[in-house]
Amino acid sequence: MTKINHNRPTLRLLDNYRRELKAQQREYSVADDIPRGSVGKSRMPSLSQTAQARIIDMFDRASAYFRVFSNYLESISPAAGISLRKKRASLVEKLNEAKMGLTDSCVQIVLEALREKIDGQTGVIKWLDWLQKEAQRTNDHGLYDILEIGVKPAFEKVETAIAKSALR
Repeated sequence: MTKINHNRPTLRLLDNYRRELKAQQREYSVADDIPRGSVGKSRMPSLSQTAQARIIDMFDRASAYFRVFSNYLESISPAAGISLRKKRASLVEKLNEAKMGLTDSCVQIVLEALREKIDGQTGVIKWLDWLQKEAQRTNDHGLYDILEIGVKPAFEKVETAIAKSALR
């Protein structure tokens, strides 16, 4: 948990989830002959290694988004200095880039969920359901932001892409 600001509970929560996923990865490497359903003793659903890597990337991008958003909020604060207010336009641009990065990362997770669904697996789908329930259980606005800024637009992008390809 290096470089985590513990006054921001969402970053601490994401760090805990990241650690839990990495523990699942270690269990995969130690016990490759164990069926996927029995791997992991955590509340988080078991996932394939590909899905774990995509979700860890999404957590990294969400953390980056929250850091940029925090800097942006500081710049619009009435107590912000002149130099910070001058950086506001560049912070808005960085915020939009971080938001797009989070959404693109979530698109990869949604595509992985579709691949697993085609293969008859449900790990990522269960994980997305778990994430939504975890956001409700913890009432963490950061998780709600991930769902609203990342996952929801990702589903919309994939749905639009499928609709466009179906019309051809």
